Amino acid sequence: MAWSTTPWSAKNGLGFGMLAGVVFAVAESLASWMGGSGLLTPARYAASVVLGDRALGVTPLALTVVVGVGVHFMFSAFLGVAYSLIDARLSPELRSRVTHQTAVGMLFAIGVWVVTFQFMGRGYFPWFLETPQFFQMLMHAFCFGLPLGLLFAAAERRRVAIAAFEERTLEEQSPP
Repeated sequence: MAWSTTPWSAKNGLGFGMLAGVVFAVAESLASWMGGSGLLTPARYAASVVLGDRALGVTPLALTVVVGVGVHFMFSAFLGVAYSLIDARLSPELRSRVTHQTAVGMLFAIGVWVVTFQFMGRGYFPWFLETPQFFQMLMHAFCFGLPLGLLFAAAERRRVAIAAFEERTLEEQSPP
């Protein structure tokens, strides 16, 4: 099997981070709605990173949603790039393995949860701790890390297949 040795680009990380961010935003919003907090509560929490605790109630809803969605997707894109840097350090034969990528993606997302909720939340955004923390950790792992790992694994498998096809084509075209 041909292995790709090209590290991930920022473009791939941005795109994959944004896609995983969509999955995470939808899951968080649905969980919030089903829990009785409202569909837009996660957007309010994201907006509170910029607007402070006033985003949780007194700021106009439209401003809160725009800021919250912007913060969420900028952070998702940043995390996608950060993951691409980690992925580039993985051995080429492990990058296309779904099990490996999903495990790394989920551990990465748990690390994000630890930094954002347990460290930053406790110091600067104590309202982040009002949500059940074990549930938040699971949401990060399964609704952000898992899709992120799956996207990277699928792209790597495609890249390996293209590299193998190009290698075979060159071999067939070269004189004996």
